[in-house]
Amino acid sequence: MIYMNCSRNFKLVLILSSVALCLNTVQAFFLSSSDVYAQENVNPLVYHLSSDEPWRATVAISDATTLLKLGHNVTLLLSVEGVQIGVKNPHHYLGLNSLTGNVTDFISEGGNVIICEVCLKIAGYNNSDIIDGALIGNPEIMSKLLSNATVIDY
Repeated sequence: MIYMNCSRNFKLVLILSSVALCLNTVQAFFLSSSDVYAQENVNPLVYHLSSDEPWRATVAISDATTLLKLGHNVTLLLSVEGVQIGVKNPHHYLGLNSLTGNVTDFISEGGNVIICEVCLKIAGYNNSDIIDGALIGNPEIMSKLLSNATVIDY
């Protein structure tokens, strides 16, 4: 019986290895043709970040930056606690200065950042506190942004 389980496990490992090889081939194809894909994909991508938790925020900003570099139209939408990484001076006890720097870099590389005004005010900030290049998300901006976008939520 133990031999049969090992045999099944070995077969499973072989199947999974084959699947992994196929996925790597497919991934290599898409990465090598990413410029063509980005040009064909005209819908904007919106990374909605509602958290100031460093791990979550880092992944969202990193993903958004990667897709921006691949030629996509990418917007980082900051709401709820996420507005903390879109202000010039986040609360010092949160330790978010490096993340705010990453958002500033994202903007300088051509990314868009929109900050929820209501969330900003609830967090104790004013419109003048946002980082340079970011926009306050008024109804017109939000309507235009979300009417034809793919939204990735963090």
